[in-house]
Amino acid sequence: MTDTTTAGSGLLTSPALQTLDAPLTGLEQVIEAALADPSHWPAFEALLPRVDLYISPEGETAKGLKPGEVGMKTLRPDEQLDLRGVRLDDGRTAAAAFTDPRRLTAVWGEDRPIIAMNALSVLKLWRDRPVMLNPGAPRVLLFQVEDVANLIAAGDAHAAEAKASAASRPIGPSSGAVTLTAPDRVPETLLARLAQAFGPVGRTGVTAAWLARARWSESGQEGWFLDFRTSRPSDEIRAMVQRAVTGLAFGDETLDVSVAPSGGTDGTGIRFI
Repeated sequence: MTDTTTAGSGLLTSPALQTLDAPLTGLEQVIEAALADPSHWPAFEALLPRVDLYISPEGETAKGLKPGEVGMKTLRPDEQLDLRGVRLDDGRTAAAAFTDPRRLTAVWGEDRPIIAMNALSVLKLWRDRPVMLNPGAPRVLLFQVEDVANLIAAGDAHAAEAKASAASRPIGPSSGAVTLTAPDRVPETLLARLAQAFGPVGRTGVTAAWLARARWSESGQEGWFLDFRTSRPSDEIRAMVQRAVTGLAFGDETLDVSVAPSGGTDGTGIRFI
């Protein structure tokens, strides 16, 4: 981890380049509520398995990322990740993570590469050191090693509960030929989750995406079909989709994901990116 910014008591000693006072994401709204009333803290813990945090990589991981463009990252078992950190007054280095890429660029400028990674994965990756959330922002949270361990335990419990719940149907794929049509109704909640996870255009490397109704003729199964245009690996896109839809009720239906390079013919259904 690279020490590039100094902080003590959870506050940066160097000024941020711009001020972003209002909450920018749903996660930040939950943080505000939890700071005002600790009874809301479990809601923050429950969000960790299905939201992304933003970090700035160094070294090999940063190669190939354009400054200011948000990449996505699913860490492989044998992979290492070095990132820009925050040096505390006691000499330790805290892992620096942000709830929104604009908070990162406000502190370190727009020439930094940015990676979006599942929040629970971020905590697990640096579980042996403090983690500072949103350095330079109006609300800075500094989690000590024992705090990180507690967050991981709570996040794992919520993730296991969501996985076991019948309300969260696994993402496909379903086999056989599929017929796609535009939805008769607009699934507002699903679209809002997807737009938050992947939009706006280009922020996460997705240049276009469509949501359609789907019917697989071989099995008679019905459900939803997501069609992405991106150069990012399909497993990273599918992981982000899984996190975005966690907790949504699909009943007996399924959700399938297709990932193709940018360009070519348009997809079917509702374009949300």
